[in-house]
Amino acid sequence: MKSLLLRLHGFLAILLYAGTVAAQGYPSKTIRMIVPYPPGGTIDRIARDVGTELQKRLKQPVVVENRSGAAGNIGFEYMARQPADGYTLLFAPASNLTIQTSLFKTLPYDLEKDFVPVSLVALTPQMLLVHPSLPVNTVQELVDYSKSHPGKVNYGVTIGAYSHLAGELLMAKTGADFTAVPYQGPAPAMTDLLGGQMQFIFYEVSTGLQYVQSGKLKALAVAHKTRAPLLPNVPTMAEAGFPAFEVSSWYALMGRSGTPRAIVDQLSAEVRAIVQEPGFKKRYEEQGAFVVGSTPAELAAFIKADAVKWTAVVKQVGIEPN
Repeated sequence: MKSLLLRLHGFLAILLYAGTVAAQGYPSKTIRMIVPYPPGGTIDRIARDVGTELQKRLKQPVVVENRSGAAGNIGFEYMARQPADGYTLLFAPASNLTIQTSLFKTLPYDLEKDFVPVSLVALTPQMLLVHPSLPVNTVQELVDYSKSHPGKVNYGVTIGAYSHLAGELLMAKTGADFTAVPYQGPAPAMTDLLGGQMQFIFYEVSTGLQYVQSGKLKALAVAHKTRAPLLPNVPTMAEAGFPAFEVSSWYALMGRSGTPRAIVDQLSAEVRAIVQEPGFKKRYEEQGAFVVGSTPAELAAFIKADAVKWTAVVKQVGIEPN
């Protein structure tokens, strides 16, 4: 027994030493950052911004790869098959990390076993945007219009995203007649909204701001506790008559489970430094987003708490897993 314990201790020591050596030489080549949605959306833009800064700090190329499809599952499955060496990272949206198991009966990966938290990056509130051709100017008018025009009010969604749940929650609270039309990501949904094929959408303030300012879309409300600084005339959902209706998307950097702890901690520290850099922080705050930054442990706790909240919403609105 003593001999066996000595061998086990020796094996563990070798593993720890190997992890330390790997971390000391990290990074020595290109790092890939997987984005599980198409180019053009909020997640893609934030990932590229972070990747650009991370490349400067680590002195190695950081390449963003879009692997979209199946509500983010294709990108997540791909990531779950990669080596745990810190050279392939995953830039993940909130919904995929919190409620995906409630939306799909089976998943080709295990959220708890296949991924390790690195850092929370940014949080961006949702706002309700409508096409200018729709004869409504308030959230209540949108609800009333949908009831008087059944089957005529469509909204674009990425299945399971918080923007999708926001629409479902509004229907559940009001009895509105909305039809969710699924897209592979928010960018193509926005394209159809701008073209008039959709009537409304819940969309991040940080990305939708430009369309409101240009007059291409109307903002009916911001789903946050405070108004967006650059949209001071747009009420919050609470001010519009819908209290406790707050929906904010957030994005986090994840690694492959088994990645040496020293590498995870190094990446986390670098991301925290990036998002707290005054210029980076100001750029996002001016767009109505909030950069965060966190330790791996803080992100793990954040994911767990948000999962409890939104899993309850999934059950409340009656979404059945596919």
